Parts: sequence; structure tokens; C-alpha cells
Amino acid sequence: MTACPSYLTFKRDNADFMNNFFVNIIARSFTDIEEFLKAQEENKDQSAAVQTFTELKELRNTWKQQLVQEATE
Repeated sequence: MTACPSYLTFKRDNADFMNNFFVNIIARSFTDIEEFLKAQEENKDQSAAVQTFTELKELRNTWKQQLVQEATE
């Protein structure tokens, strides 16, 4: 689609779409990309939980001090 000006988009060639579709099927068949993507998503969730836990640990002392101040007042 070299005839397309930079500010216009032409309709995508259906052959390109089908080629991408078949490449996707073949890649999923002969590689372990599904397992890799699943592990990556699980790691993202786990790292978010660890980050939240560390933030709460940092706030623990501040909360203790605030509770002591409230109780003494």
C-alpha cells in the first residue's frame, strides 16, 4: 500500500490478515508462548501484591504512632 498518503489509511489487505492469523496459529502450536504469557501475567499479579505489602509495612509505624497519639489525647 505504498500509494497511500501518510494522512489516509486504506483498507487492510485480507491476505495480510490471514497470513497473520496463520502465523499466530503456527506460533502457538510450536512454541510455549501460552505458558510464557500466563506466567508473565501471574508474575505481574504477584509483584503487585508484594509491592502493596511493602507499602503497608512502611506505613505500619506511622499508623502505630497516630493510634498512640489518639489514645493519649
